[in-house]
Amino acid sequence: MRTTKHGLHRGLLIALTLFVVLSMAVFAGGQQEGAGQAEGGAEQAEPVRMTAGFTQEESLETLSPTDAWQYGEMGCMFWPLVYDQLWIMGPGPDYEAIPALAKSWETEDNQTWTFHLREGVEFHDGEEVTAEDVEFTLEYFVHSDPVWEYQEVMTTDIQVIDKYTIQFTLEEPHGGAGGKYPPGFWTPIVPKHIFEPVKDSIPSYPNEEAIGSGPFQLKEFKSGEFVWLEKNEDWWGEGPYVDEVVFRMFGSEDARDMALKRGDIDMIGYAGVDPVSAKQFEGLDNIEILTAGGLQIPWVTFNLHNDTPIQDLAVRQAIMYAINKQRIADIVYLGYAERVYGFIYPEMSEFNPNVKRYNYDVDKAKEVLAGAGYTDTDGNGVLNDPETGEDLEFEGPINSQKTYMIKTMRLISEDLAEIGIKINVKPTDQSTLLDYLYDPVSDNYTISLIDEEPGPYADWVWEFARSYENGGEGWNTAYYNSEEFDSHLKALLSADTLEERKEHSYAMQRILSEDLPFGFLVRPEAIDPVRTDNVTGYVEAMGISNWINPWSYIKAKPVE
Repeated sequence: MRTTKHGLHRGLLIALTLFVVLSMAVFAGGQQEGAGQAEGGAEQAEPVRMTAGFTQEESLETLSPTDAWQYGEMGCMFWPLVYDQLWIMGPGPDYEAIPALAKSWETEDNQTWTFHLREGVEFHDGEEVTAEDVEFTLEYFVHSDPVWEYQEVMTTDIQVIDKYTIQFTLEEPHGGAGGKYPPGFWTPIVPKHIFEPVKDSIPSYPNEEAIGSGPFQLKEFKSGEFVWLEKNEDWWGEGPYVDEVVFRMFGSEDARDMALKRGDIDMIGYAGVDPVSAKQFEGLDNIEILTAGGLQIPWVTFNLHNDTPIQDLAVRQAIMYAINKQRIADIVYLGYAERVYGFIYPEMSEFNPNVKRYNYDVDKAKEVLAGAGYTDTDGNGVLNDPETGEDLEFEGPINSQKTYMIKTMRLISEDLAEIGIKINVKPTDQSTLLDYLYDPVSDNYTISLIDEEPGPYADWVWEFARSYENGGEGWNTAYYNSEEFDSHLKALLSADTLEERKEHSYAMQRILSEDLPFGFLVRPEAIDPVRTDNVTGYVEAMGISNWINPWSYIKAKPVE
């Protein structure tokens, strides 16, 4: 909030000016210079501060454990640094499950799991973390907001065996990728002694002290300005090696990028920069541009509830043959993107290389449509439905806040015009569009775009394709229904071995490629310009800072 006051007393004005100067010094960025004078005249080194820049729309307005922790860029970087999980996903290329609060775990049937906690771990206020905190988290926190209710933490029974041992039984078996990934990922373990008194209103609890047990603890928070964290000296793990982490907020991407050039920040806080912005950092001193296959996958979603020819598989196939995916990669992402064929990244062991691929082929698209009886009966350049005679003209609302989405949809509309299909591209505010997409039975859209960040071995992404009429409501934007897909999904989630899991993953990818409720496009690269004059050792995991990767903050070390 910005305020303007007139007629300030001169003394107050001087004090205010001094405060601003000091604040700028504190948050000027990553590079640390000089040393402070400790009491008695001894030299005391300045703390090494690692600073990440976020735009205002990415920032946290409150520390309450709302869905901003889950879906907000800053929120999903904040809580994994302040709160521990039972286990955490390690960085690439292996993405192994690394013990965190739990030092080990076991199961005999993939449904009842026993976790053994580290002893002597403390929350930031000095209270010990015990099995009762895990019990409270599973009994109350995960049910406080639907965003935390993953299948793998939905329990029918929870037993505290002793102070450091907890056992819980899941509603459905969870095979954990053949034992590779147990249940409980992406769930912050919260302190019972703080949250129990407010258990009935957790999302609205101010949580101003943000007491967790993670590698960093809260030092100061100013809504709309910054989150200031300091190293938890008593953390159980190796690191952190920097003394402080600051998430600094900027009014625009341009302001954020300028701060990186000046050295006021060390890195971009989430998912790097777009290819156009990356050009400005080339050749600059003390800046390196890191690139890797990114987390994000955009795809076309078709509304199969809508009573239009989009329900005809031949129409969807023709659309996917007609879309020039390489042109999207070249124009929208300046070449920093590769083709994808499903939710699974090509480098993952579960990627099925043999799914049906709809490579760019305009003649094939026209052939498919002609074979299904679509012709231009009225000569206006748009094909007609052989049953109703109506034009193949579809509503295509798109997120007005994402320029790359608008560009992509407009390229798609140009491609489809070549085969006689008209798309009415309608930039739509994000909130309205989400209402349209996640309520396909309202029939407010026919074709649109979604982008998500599946992550490695993240079973949650399959919920987009779980049958709408079998629990998929709220996720399934396509109104897709397939008993065959559902049976493989159930088997995958409870698979005993990696080979069994891979078999069902292959089948699900095949089914989606044949049924085409979604059409997959490209995978943009993660482009991360970083400062090299303050800290070193940024950790790569489909980008250096994202929801699966807090490791850059934990493992980065000061430049000597």
